Amino acid sequence: MKKIAVYAAATLFILLLTKIANQAPVDPPPGTAFSLKAQKVVECSYSEITLVDNHYATTHLDKDSSWPDCSAMEPGNAFDFYLSRGEKTHFLSDESTVWWRKAL
Repeated sequence: MKKIAVYAAATLFILLLTKIANQAPVDPPPGTAFSLKAQKVVECSYSEITLVDNHYATTHLDKDSSWPDCSAMEPGNAFDFYLSRGEKTHFLSDESTVWWRKAL
């Protein structure tokens, strides 16, 4: 009975590690100069966006035409942004933040 419990515990541990590993973010797209993790959109207009992280640090960015429409970024959700520098901030991609990064 003890061997069965050990095998079951080991199997559950491996499944848990696999689940966590599958939630790791993918590599950033080519050309990424910097990324902002676990950011929530506070204000958004055609030319500017203000983001806040879990520690309430705000980031204000001037946007170029590559950014998606403001309605695509829901105010309550946290996103990981992959961006490039230039005269204005160039948008490369975003993805929803994984659960463990929201808690940090």
